[in-house]
Amino acid sequence: MTQDELLTELADILNAPAGSLTPETPLDTVTWDSMALLAFLALLRFRLGQVIPGASCANFRTVGDLIRAAYPSA
Repeated sequence: MTQDELLTELADILNAPAGSLTPETPLDTVTWDSMALLAFLALLRFRLGQVIPGASCANFRTVGDLIRAAYPSA
């Protein structure tokens, strides 16, 4: 999955208009709630093969934090 594809998926998860997210987008400007967290964790698990504890997402502040969690070695 490319970063653009990930941003498209994240826009859907975060109820943001397609193409509106950048790595700098603050999560407090989109729908970052418990359901979005679960959807994000499912995306990581089933589409990218990444497993992270949900509690590790507590300090996420931007879409870039989500991207770094999806691609930890990038």
